[in-house]
Amino acid sequence: MRILLRALALSLAILALMLTRCSAQSTSSARSADQNNQPLPQLPQSTTSASPDSAEDALAETTLLNLVNQNRKQAGVAPLQMDNTLRQAARAHARLMVANDRLDHQFSGEPALLQRIANVSPLPIDRAGENIADASCPESANEVLMRSAPHRKNLLDAHFNLAGIAAIWSHGRLYVVQDFAHAMPSYSARETSRLVGEAVDNARHTAGLPDLTRLSPPRLDEAACSLARQNHPNAHLLATAYTDRKIAAYTQSQPDALPLSALHLLNDPSLRQFAVGSCYARNAAYPTGMYWIAILLN
Repeated sequence: MRILLRALALSLAILALMLTRCSAQSTSSARSADQNNQPLPQLPQSTTSASPDSAEDALAETTLLNLVNQNRKQAGVAPLQMDNTLRQAARAHARLMVANDRLDHQFSGEPALLQRIANVSPLPIDRAGENIADASCPESANEVLMRSAPHRKNLLDAHFNLAGIAAIWSHGRLYVVQDFAHAMPSYSARETSRLVGEAVDNARHTAGLPDLTRLSPPRLDEAACSLARQNHPNAHLLATAYTDRKIAAYTQSQPDALPLSALHLLNDPSLRQFAVGSCYARNAAYPTGMYWIAILLN
């Protein structure tokens, strides 16, 4: 009986110690950002590797994802999927925080969030956000993030569908980076052209106008890619190559979402024919990619 009591007392003592280690919410800190935030003020010192006594904790990363998805379930929001390429980006940034011994969203010489993701991920992403924190354990990090309005907004954002979570221990502290993203559907040029063509047909039907005949002029997809290279979805750039045509050019993460300018042109009852050129491309303005669309009308 005494042995059982001693074992129980020891178990309770261990449990109390664990709770104590994870209860210091006042010593936890966090910051959040999205792709439109300006970088935080820079300090001169920067390095590219974590200190030798730091250690990545895959179990803590999984725990943090589970806690995030529990929060999202309670809020009626779909769960996030862990993406290894996003986690790779998050871990690289977490190592920088450990090496610099501070929280920051962008260190000197480090790319901005979308570019960091683009450097390691082939995913077509049109939106991203980031939370960073240090805490005594995963549960503590989750709690301090959920108590902060901007972090909670990222955690419960229904537009995000992927996450990459990094957790690295250093000197008894857990450095956490949560990178969130919305991955767009990935379409081939043919699939994109079909989707845009269906949107054109629907727009004509909605306007009570007859269908247009579909044409396939040569090199129109290549012309759409030229707009991406010039980083300018301007219809005038195509006018010299395609004369006597009305042209709508635009960028969109959902290529079949026609802009108002295209809808206005499609309401012309004199139109008889159309053609679609498309290109999925990455450039400085859209490091994780965007669909570039050109619609010719006559």
